Amino acid sequence: MEYWLSQFAPHAPYVILVGILVVSGFGLPIPEDIPLIIGGYLSATGYADPWIMFPMLFAALLGADAIVFHLGRRYGRHVPRIPILRRYLSERRLRRTEHALNMHGGKFIFIARFLPGLRTPAMFTAGTFKVPYWKFLLYDGSAATMSVPLIFFLAYFFEDQISRVKDWVAGGQIAAIGAVLLVIVVIVVVKLLFKRRIASAGL
Repeated sequence: MEYWLSQFAPHAPYVILVGILVVSGFGLPIPEDIPLIIGGYLSATGYADPWIMFPMLFAALLGADAIVFHLGRRYGRHVPRIPILRRYLSERRLRRTEHALNMHGGKFIFIARFLPGLRTPAMFTAGTFKVPYWKFLLYDGSAATMSVPLIFFLAYFFEDQISRVKDWVAGGQIAAIGAVLLVIVVIVVVKLLFKRRIASAGL
């Protein structure tokens, strides 16, 4: 037993953090920035190799989203009936995300990546709606490419100020969500004004 434990110990940080990201992708209320910050910190302090840790965390994060998306695409409304998933894929959440997806399409997938409470229902609903794989990967991957390296390497380069890194990440996420929402509002307003102008010209 001691031999196997000694063999597993060097791999434990990778396995544990990847596992946390996967279960959070299935709806467990754990913000994804926590394992990313821990991964960056462990890499900076020599307990993990950043060239292994970062790709594994990035792949785990996108992989969890892809699995949830595939479940929605393959099984639709049957999955929320499974007791272990019913809590995180409730009918109320699915109705809300369905409405948002109808309103905003791929942009909602992008925004949902930054919202732990909506991330899982959004990916599942996108699959249920048969959103093309390329579109799902484009929006989800773009959001992950923006956030994951930033969080990981902030913790990596500022490991001696890890408490401040948490504050920076929290503030940055709020700012990013606010900026995206502002862009969506501007787009909606412009579309409404454009339609009104066309209707006025038609009269």
